[in-house]
Amino acid sequence: MRFDSQLEAEYVRSRLLNSRTLIRMACLLALVTIVLRMGEIAMMGRGMLTSAPRFTAVFPVVVLLSSVLLTWLAWSPGFARRYLPLANFAVPARNVFAAIAIAAMATRGQVELLILLPAMVLSPFFFLGLHFRSALTCVALTVAAFAVSALVCAMPISVLLRSCGFLIVTAATSAVAAWQVEKQSRQSFLEGRFIAQLAEHDALTGAKNRRVFDDHLARLWLQAIRDGRRIATLLIDVDHFKAYNDRYGHQAGDVALQKVAEAVQAQIGRPLDLLSRYGGEEFAVLLYDVDADSALDIAERMRLAVSALGLEHRGSRAARVVTVSIGVAAIQPLAERQPLGALQLADEALYAAKARGRNNVHLAAESDYNGLQTGVFTQYAAAS
Repeated sequence: MRFDSQLEAEYVRSRLLNSRTLIRMACLLALVTIVLRMGEIAMMGRGMLTSAPRFTAVFPVVVLLSSVLLTWLAWSPGFARRYLPLANFAVPARNVFAAIAIAAMATRGQVELLILLPAMVLSPFFFLGLHFRSALTCVALTVAAFAVSALVCAMPISVLLRSCGFLIVTAATSAVAAWQVEKQSRQSFLEGRFIAQLAEHDALTGAKNRRVFDDHLARLWLQAIRDGRRIATLLIDVDHFKAYNDRYGHQAGDVALQKVAEAVQAQIGRPLDLLSRYGGEEFAVLLYDVDADSALDIAERMRLAVSALGLEHRGSRAARVVTVSIGVAAIQPLAERQPLGALQLADEALYAAKARGRNNVHLAAESDYNGLQTGVFTQYAAAS
């Protein structure tokens, strides 16, 4: 039950963060239990210590330190990054030393400690955030450590058999249940991820949808203000696309849009850059931290990449193949400016490109931003 490395990392992080409250409570409860037990030993004096074998003297130290470590990790800011790598060693170490000490002390008459064994079997599977394989290994080590220690300490055979039998049954039952829980957890994760992707992507082209574009633009705008960076907004329109659909059919039109999206996407690849299908045959692109010349160069590469597809378009007045017109607006976001203004500026630039005969790129001057009137194209009439 494992995904590929990238998806597995996403799943592990998601599952760990969702279980953080449970892990915190389990670690804290275990630490409190150990501290209370050590307090009881201190109050009873040397009697309880001398009744136990000498090798169990390491029990308080190892168990207490591992419990303190796990509790600190569970409550630390670096929980998602640090917890699992250390817990995979700390939990088995704590369980093994605790199992050895419990067997030794129970042999000397402290049989009440045996009640802790089921919790030590259940917690790795369900309460400490370990993966199924890690939890299974931890539990197997715990049972083996208890059985071997009980034999070495000459625990009465009847008590040994009952304790080990109960532990094995508990471990097996817990393993089956934990395996089923993890299987369902992974299935739910995949389903949720798939639904999230559907909600964010255009079903036809695979590009992000308009909602994602609008959200991304709003976030990038604030980030650009903080960082003092520029943003370029590109609006891309497939030239005479209605004529293409009328001549070649809507299925061919769908294929053309897919190929155009692929050609445009190939020209961008930085983490904060984004391509979306803005509506119909229109795409929108966000470029972060680029100046006007760089944005214009990228847009020109997009235009040439689409033309290079060589998709026949006999109904176009711009060329004999499918082409695009691109409007570019590269501006400096400021607190007094609005992201919708940048989008409208790119829209005006797109109409300017279409008015110039299509199959070209037009860059809007940043000074034009101050003359914008929302919803009104002040410079260029819409080209049909």
